[in-house]
Amino acid sequence: MAITSDWHIHTHCSCDSACMEFETLINNAKKHGITDFGVSDHYHTRLQEADIAASRVEFDKAIENHPELKGRFHFGIEATPMSKWEVDKIAHGEYSEKPTYGIRHGGPANAPVIFDFDDEFIEKYKIEYIVTGVHWPMYCDTDLQSLLSEYHRQYMFAATHPYTDILAHYTWYDTNVYPDVKNPFADFSRVSETMRSELKHALLENKVALELNGFVLSEHTSGLLPKTFVDEYLGWFADMQKSGVIIAQGCDCHYKDLSKVNYDSISKIYEHYGIDTDKFYCL
Repeated sequence: MAITSDWHIHTHCSCDSACMEFETLINNAKKHGITDFGVSDHYHTRLQEADIAASRVEFDKAIENHPELKGRFHFGIEATPMSKWEVDKIAHGEYSEKPTYGIRHGGPANAPVIFDFDDEFIEKYKIEYIVTGVHWPMYCDTDLQSLLSEYHRQYMFAATHPYTDILAHYTWYDTNVYPDVKNPFADFSRVSETMRSELKHALLENKVALELNGFVLSEHTSGLLPKTFVDEYLGWFADMQKSGVIIAQGCDCHYKDLSKVNYDSISKIYEHYGIDTDKFYCL
């Protein structure tokens, strides 16, 4: 069961460390047998609009140079749920932070989350699909239960929002936000059956795909997470797929090329856990 699609790939236009050129992406995709794929550079707030504009220009050039990819190569974004408090500060010009990761400390606890874009933005940049990635907690307490509840709140926002096509990297946790706080998802059993059930029904009801993410998978295979996590997590994905949830492949590559993405190895891992790549999400 080969992997032939990938919907979470970053280019040098992304606001973070991503550095892949469009031509490299296209050549690498062909080399790896990826026939249907997309670019999904980061968009947190309107401060990243210039990045998406640049990405769109380069995407259009790529399609012009490779007309055979029309209908197979797609333009998307990776959107982040943001606190309304932070978005309002930006809108009012009350913002002095570096724009990439914004204001990660000091906001109101459990601030309401929103997307800082609208239909007009989607139409302007001809965005074909949206990957929504929860990247940080919204100023909540840092005890285990508070973090789990906060992430679940944002996952449910993403899974029920009409803009979301794919829910990215479920349980991925950025240790840079709170360096002294351990990963709350290191033990997947901490995610309660209630949380899992609510998410499953939201994904099914709203026809949102659930992403198998390269970063999370690399944590599995590199030993950063215990084997018990691997078994339960990927077994859960297999169960979700059997329940009707669409699974999407996302390598989440931020590198100069796709050389670190071993699709053959990944597909064998998926097959071992009973995950069917033939049923993966595809535009």
